[in-house]
Amino acid sequence: MNSPKLRLTRRNFLKLCSVGVLSAAIPSFSFSKALVNESKIKLGRVAQEGWPVFAEPNQNARRCYSLKFDQIIPIIETIKQTEEANQGETWYRVADGEYVRSAFIQVVENRRNVSQEPIQAIGSLGEITVPAIDVYLQPRVQKTRRRYYYGSTFWVKTRVMDEFGVPWYELPDEINGIPYFVRAYAVHLMNPEEIAPLSAEVPPDQKRILVDLRVQRAIALESNREVFSTLISSGLPATFTPTGTFLTNRKRPSRRMYLVSGNPKMDYDFPGVPWVSYLTLKGIAFHGSYWHANWGKPMSHGCIEMTPEDAKWIYRWTTPVVPFDEPYHIEETGTRVDVLSGY
Repeated sequence: MNSPKLRLTRRNFLKLCSVGVLSAAIPSFSFSKALVNESKIKLGRVAQEGWPVFAEPNQNARRCYSLKFDQIIPIIETIKQTEEANQGETWYRVADGEYVRSAFIQVVENRRNVSQEPIQAIGSLGEITVPAIDVYLQPRVQKTRRRYYYGSTFWVKTRVMDEFGVPWYELPDEINGIPYFVRAYAVHLMNPEEIAPLSAEVPPDQKRILVDLRVQRAIALESNREVFSTLISSGLPATFTPTGTFLTNRKRPSRRMYLVSGNPKMDYDFPGVPWVSYLTLKGIAFHGSYWHANWGKPMSHGCIEMTPEDAKWIYRWTTPVVPFDEPYHIEETGTRVDVLSGY
């Protein structure tokens, strides 16, 4: 007997999403008007409060309503604008006659995990695989204001069971050492094969990355042959990305990045920043970002930001190779990076 399907209106979808982060799993649903294969529907997490929904993929169109921070939305269709006024703009259709700009929509998955693997004595590297997860000071009690987001990475210290036998992971803060806990289903424990070096047979001196700030793009070259290219977000005018030639000789798979300057507009605190490949001793680096998706536009405090997936590719492809069980690695040399001016 076939199970009944839910007619997915915007209201019904948002109602489903309000029960935790898509509840225990994404329910089976179908769209009544749009002919869309369920398996191809993507999810997006809203990374900015009040992000507007328009009646057409155009900022001059009528505004339908505003989205809330951390709201989960369906991505039915991706639309790349070609008109001169919207050149390079990407939009997502979330329902019939409802569109959002992609700049603050993080494309996410809701992959739950079950693992009995022992945690290494030095800790195991874990990756968040759900849109967002609440963070606690003790399992099931003392919820904090923190949330960890899809694509972020952390070192897992221990696995503990709460009073109901539900597994949790302890993820100590690397700056202050405070132990934080999240439900274990939200964290995928990584294995060495997942971050094994890419193009390891290519001589290190034949690898090079070109970062063109003018077009906001990073290009990886092997013997001057392009093997990878992605849009980036470099530094804003007030916090520009330095130009010149650098080496990726320092790396770490996870880092809490924060700034306390006294100026609320400049301050930030991002735990679990994934796949960090440093270029300077002052902290300028390639890394993944989960707090925006405005690729192709300057957004950072000087770093070269990209999707977590792209940052992971850079991390694996560049030298030096970081041993799987090391939270921080440094050598005298690394892959050459040429950053060209955008002016």
